Amino acid sequence: MTPRRSGTKATSINWGAVAACALRLTGWFAVNVLAAAGVLALILFAIGDFSLPVTMAQLANLADRYVAANAIRRDQFDSQVIIGFFAILLTVAFFRRGGFARAFEDASDKGKPSDAR
Repeated sequence: MTPRRSGTKATSINWGAVAACALRLTGWFAVNVLAAAGVLALILFAIGDFSLPVTMAQLANLADRYVAANAIRRDQFDSQVIIGFFAILLTVAFFRRGGFARAFEDASDKGKPSDAR
């Protein structure tokens, strides 16, 4: 047993605030991933001249070439797509960084006036 120091108070963890912060961060990340997927879909739609039939034809052509490629070329293509997706994800996260900072705010402080002097 460790002796208790006089004058120090044991602090407890506010699990409700931790859970709220975790939920806010999860939501922020989910919205970023969905926005990045939307940007990727928009890029594919732009490749197809903003026409759904042409986009589907381009995707069918890409799929045929992907199946015909050897394993090394498939791996190269997969890594390029993954790197591109994460670059888009980082760009979206950068522009939404304000929401990331707000996720760490304490919900109990929102109704209290600030102590600005």
